[in-house]
Amino acid sequence: MNIASLVLRAHPDRLADLQKAVCSIPGSEVHAVSNKDGRMIVTVEDTPDHACTDALVKVQQLDHVMSITLAYAHSESDS
Repeated sequence: MNIASLVLRAHPDRLADLQKAVCSIPGSEVHAVSNKDGRMIVTVEDTPDHACTDALVKVQQLDHVMSITLAYAHSESDS
């Protein structure tokens, strides 16, 4: 199991579209959005068909993402 928490920065006017795009990535979930300063708290985790690292790359490559900060990462074996 792998899970990571991210702080994503984007222009506040683009957050609604970006939130939809993030949620469309398997294993990704938006937990908080700040329209005031353009921040979004996101977690990504392994799914049966997609790795956490794949989700991280996809989030990073989304349109309108200005920066991403890795806030937390956890990894452990499935056994």
